[in-house]
Amino acid sequence: VGRTVDTLFPEVPHDLEERVLEVHQLSGTPLPRQVSFELHRGEIFGLFGLVGAGRTETLRQLFGLDQPSSGCITIDERRTAATPAARIRAGLGFVSEDRKGEGLAQSMSITDNLTLSNLRSYTRGGLLQLKKRRQATLHWMERLNVKARDPEQTISHLSGGNQQKVAIARVLHQQADIFLLDEPTRGIDVGTKAEIYRLIGELAAAGRSIVFVSS
Repeated sequence: VGRTVDTLFPEVPHDLEERVLEVHQLSGTPLPRQVSFELHRGEIFGLFGLVGAGRTETLRQLFGLDQPSSGCITIDERRTAATPAARIRAGLGFVSEDRKGEGLAQSMSITDNLTLSNLRSYTRGGLLQLKKRRQATLHWMERLNVKARDPEQTISHLSGGNQQKVAIARVLHQQADIFLLDEPTRGIDVGTKAEIYRLIGELAAAGRSIVFVSS
């Protein structure tokens, strides 16, 4: 990749704290089937298996995109409505494995994609504060080392790795506490993979919680 990758899976020391998410006997039609686990603050919790095992279906139900047929989900000891808006308010952020189909709006700009899930920060009197929104986008582009011409560049013109960084930056920008990451390193180069793994470790060290799906 033209640069040295010292370690693909960098270790970032972190400690587990209180429970933030509990899933009990979660089932859907046809998947998942009776999934139960706990997630703690500062934890990276891995879900792995073959395609069709129910990994993606589990994350979609956690985020409220699909409705479970049975089971329950509690976030910080509370139940919330099973809708994406309610789950975002509860602190969940979702990065889809389908970057082009549903993870990003390919015809829209970096700024639009990065801020859409938290526009309230830039709204005053029903109008968007465009300068403030652009400044925030520049901050996250620099933080995640997104390579692009400017914040108004269309997402479809970025490489797969840079698109994935924008998808993760969107969840960071919405100030999520629990990250639901579905194959976050699929289809990107080894150097960008190492950057994303390092970021995930830093998030855990900062007290965020991650559910990481991988095959």
